[in-house]
Amino acid sequence: MTGAAENASECAHCGLRLGRRVVSGEIGGIESRFCCGGCLLAANVTRARGDESVAAALLVRLGLAAFFSMNVMMLTLPTYARHVYGETAEGPLFVVLRGLAAVLAVPVLFLLGGPLFAAARQGLARGQWTSDLLVVLAVAAAFGLSVANLVAGRPDTYFDTTVMLLVLVTGGRYVEATAKARATAALRRESPGPRAALRIRGGRREEVEPGVLRPGDVVEVGPGGAFPADCRILEGEADVDESVLTGEGRPRWKGVGSAVAGGTVNLDGVLRMRVERAAADSALARIEELLDEARSEPVGIERSVDRVATFVIPLVLWIAAGAGGWWGFAEGVDEGVLAAVAVLVVACPCGLVLATPVTIARGLSAAVERGIVLRSAAVLERAARVRRVFFDKTGTLTGPAPRLDAIERRSGARTADELLAFAAAVEEGIAHPFARAIVAEARRRGLRWPKAQDVRSHPGRGAFGLVDGVWVGVGAGDLFGALGLSVSRPAGVTVATRDGDEAALEFRDALVPDAEDALREIRSAGLSVRLVSGDPVAPPAGFGSFGRGEISTGLSPAGKRALLERARREDRGAIAMVGDGVNDAPVLAAADVGVAVATATDLARFSADAVILAEGLSAVPWLFAHARRVRRVVHQNLFWALAYNSVAVGMAAASKLDPLVAAVAMIGSSILVLGNASRVAGEKRTEGSPVGPPRSGIGIATPETVRRAEALS
Repeated sequence: MTGAAENASECAHCGLRLGRRVVSGEIGGIESRFCCGGCLLAANVTRARGDESVAAALLVRLGLAAFFSMNVMMLTLPTYARHVYGETAEGPLFVVLRGLAAVLAVPVLFLLGGPLFAAARQGLARGQWTSDLLVVLAVAAAFGLSVANLVAGRPDTYFDTTVMLLVLVTGGRYVEATAKARATAALRRESPGPRAALRIRGGRREEVEPGVLRPGDVVEVGPGGAFPADCRILEGEADVDESVLTGEGRPRWKGVGSAVAGGTVNLDGVLRMRVERAAADSALARIEELLDEARSEPVGIERSVDRVATFVIPLVLWIAAGAGGWWGFAEGVDEGVLAAVAVLVVACPCGLVLATPVTIARGLSAAVERGIVLRSAAVLERAARVRRVFFDKTGTLTGPAPRLDAIERRSGARTADELLAFAAAVEEGIAHPFARAIVAEARRRGLRWPKAQDVRSHPGRGAFGLVDGVWVGVGAGDLFGALGLSVSRPAGVTVATRDGDEAALEFRDALVPDAEDALREIRSAGLSVRLVSGDPVAPPAGFGSFGRGEISTGLSPAGKRALLERARREDRGAIAMVGDGVNDAPVLAAADVGVAVATATDLARFSADAVILAEGLSAVPWLFAHARRVRRVVHQNLFWALAYNSVAVGMAAASKLDPLVAAVAMIGSSILVLGNASRVAGEKRTEGSPVGPPRSGIGIATPETVRRAEALS
């Protein structure tokens, strides 16, 4: 793969120069440009994966089959002349036309009927009656009757019906596959981790997918960029935000020789590194595996639907046999076969089978768009039954971003507020948690400060600049040596001036800004809340609006779990636990729904059922409301699918539906379910709310990456 600049004028598939008309598309999560739609389709088939690959392959088969089917329709159309002009319209030409239609129908049988036949055979081998069996029997009946009439010299053939049945059924499957592919693409877009990496090879920079990086490759990441794999720094130094994996909110300084984890974020330096482990082997890759697993586990209601479908299909076969026998005896063999075919086609329980998985897929996609990764689809079902929500305090209700708590003046004539204003002047515009806390506190106090000149940032140590003609330094360590200063507490965060002023800055954790709003929303939904903390001292009065009976402190992990078990015995509803630390992991695993917040440790994330990637707690009440909305839509889909199919089967058995109309009606059932499933999308996150590390991932300090880095801090 060539560099981005060199690659901009070439087709991503064939490599030819792009013309005036450029086709854009996303392949494997990477936005690419193609010279034509054919190259886009070919790239989808050869390079896409998972559900996207299934949808692309279906489209190719459907396109080829549609070509043959249109020819079958054109050849068959003249043969209907006898229904207008009588038997005088018959002749050798029409026999030839029917023969050609039969020949051209065979490729359609292989292209579209072959996969259905294989799926039906596999289902029977497992002892399952599937909807594919109904379609295969309907197609076989229509094609068999047509061949028998053609050989016997009878004019009634239904090759057009045969091929269009397959095209319509496969078209419905393509709609379903496309819906799943869109959900998968949304999950992949929102999965944590960078979308691209800047690899240095032979003195040239080239943009590549993180998945192609191998140990020994050299990559470069700038401010605001996420590390594409586990690496070791060769050049440069920077503060690194590791909260995505460790839960530690405060950045850690990294220099030459330091290891950095894939998915963590470079805040303020330019780093050149050597890849030590491929992206597929990192802890971040395990999080992405959860996204795939989330759609694979069937929920309880889905298993019930499968059992209903297994019962319905044999019943449909009996109805089709009865309708075929009745109308065959009353109106002739042709009418009997067509009535049976119509029943088989329209009774295909696609809508019933789709009612739950498509809605769940949409629900999972909407959750990820809101910044929530679910371990499995069953989490949505359990979350809809939650009646109590337990909250950890430290790191959950109190956020990772520090707050400036106190300023201790140590020497000099300037007041604490004056030194704070000096510090804010130097730190304004710097994307660092301590810098943001200093500026926020200065603004809260209503302080004003002049614009600092010649500000210089030293990653991992601090910054200094010229304020009102005085050199001011804010930071720790050997930063002050560069100013020629000797401070009394070099290990702490200090603000000092060259003319002798010095003050120590004390930081503490702050309550998450949206914590009280989230608790209020949870209560308004009829759920109860409780604070369970390991801190021996109770929080101050009014903390998070918790009442006296809603706070339990001094609890060990075993104590939290015992409290949860006792609450479960008292209340039949499900219980959720929201936490972040290693000590919360046992309780998160024991709860009906364990929710890990954005700053959670790696262990807490993998013990939880749901991981919130966006900062804050607003996603917690949204998750429970969303789960109830998904459950409601699932029940609606099941009702409408059953009602729709019941009416349609009755009409087909009464010979009121032509097989082609029945096929369209069957697709209508699926479209009804898909349309209703789209209602679960709900509220999406607002622009600018951080969801994991920046998705650009490439180490270039663009305005977007800087903005996301500032949001993370």
